[in-house]
Formats: sequence, C-alpha cells, structure tokens
Amino acid sequence: MSPGAYFLRDEVVIHNDTSSAWVIVHGTVIDVSPLFRAAHEQKLPLKKSLRWLLALAGKDLSAFFHSGLAPIERVNRNGERVPVFVPAMERNPATGLRWPRDPSLVLGRITFRPCPLRIINALTFHATEMVVCYEDTIVRIRDKFLRYNDNAAQYEWRKDLAFGQQEGKLHMEKTLAGNGFQIDLHFRPVSVIWIFYILPPNDWIEKSDSKMSFTRSS
Repeated sequence: MSPGAYFLRDEVVIHNDTSSAWVIVHGTVIDVSPLFRAAHEQKLPLKKSLRWLLALAGKDLSAFFHSGLAPIERVNRNGERVPVFVPAMERNPATGLRWPRDPSLVLGRITFRPCPLRIINALTFHATEMVVCYEDTIVRIRDKFLRYNDNAAQYEWRKDLAFGQQEGKLHMEKTLAGNGFQIDLHFRPVSVIWIFYILPPNDWIEKSDSKMSFTRSS
C-alpha cells in the first residue's frame, strides 16, 4: 500500500488483531502487524508489552507521542527517563527500527475530512451511500466502489445525467473538490455521482454476433 494513501478512522479500527494491526499516531497510519508476525505464525504467547500494544490496535495512540512521533517520557523511581507507553520501544524484527520511527511500516495518513457521497447507477437508479476521503481521486473512489459493483470500471463517471457530453464527465485523476464538488465542514450538500454503463467495443459485439450466426448455420 502506498504511504501516500489516505484512510478513514473507520477503516483503521477494524485492523485490531495479530494478523493485521494498525494504529494512528498524530494522523499517521502505522502497520504494527510485523511485530506480532513471528508469534502469530508460531502460535507463541506475546510478551507483556506486545499484549499492551495489541490491546490498543485499531486506535489512536497520539496521547503517548510528541508530534514528531518521539515517545512521551516520564522519570521512573530510579531517576531514569522511560516512555510512558512502554510498547513504543518495540522494534520491527525485519528492520531493527522502533516501530513509531520505521518508514517501512507507514501506510498513509488519516483523511483531512470524511466526505459523504452518493453514487447513482443511471441504468437501475440504485443509489449507493459511501463515505470517502477528501484526498481520494475519482479513480480511488471507483476502486472502493468495486465492493458494491465489480463492473465499476465499465461505467462513465459523471456529475450529471447528460451521458456522453464532455462537460459533465469527471476527471478521474482529480478529487471531488478538484472536479468542482462543494465540500464544506457540515458535509452538505452530499456529493452525487452518476454512473452510466458503457457497452463493450463494437468489434467485440460484431465478433459475438458472427459467432452466434455461425452457430445457427451449423
């Protein structure tokens, strides 16, 4: 996954077990799964600090870290400075780096703003309600929409019902805001995208027709 990706908090919270554990630290989404991988694969018990980290998987751990991702420290009874959150000292076995400062574990960032979206299929008039990231391009939104319609790439994505007209056709590499949708702090109005099914290329249809004619004549 690209470190340039953006996520909703709801997308992070479901990654909360040893096979897939994500956390948030000051807006950065970090995959801490590698810290549990050996124990998970060998079905070994986790040490105490990793159990603590696992208990908070899927959550925001910013309260334990400075904005630069350095752990907040306290002075223990021996006069030593130690992290308030002991699991911050755990290292990624693959790199030897402490996980809060390991760039290989960074998945991306929490979105600046969740954006409610309604996608309407012009063929069936079925409306799908989604929440996407402010930074998502239409291509990224289309990829997320695949969970609802696995033919999403076979549609023309538009701002209006004027199918085929260039003016309303969305720029797939731009975001909702980049395509002129109004995004405000109160999430109103909800952005609406119309999708139109595109028939397969003519040559494919002609070949199919020819094949059917041959079958009938045989």
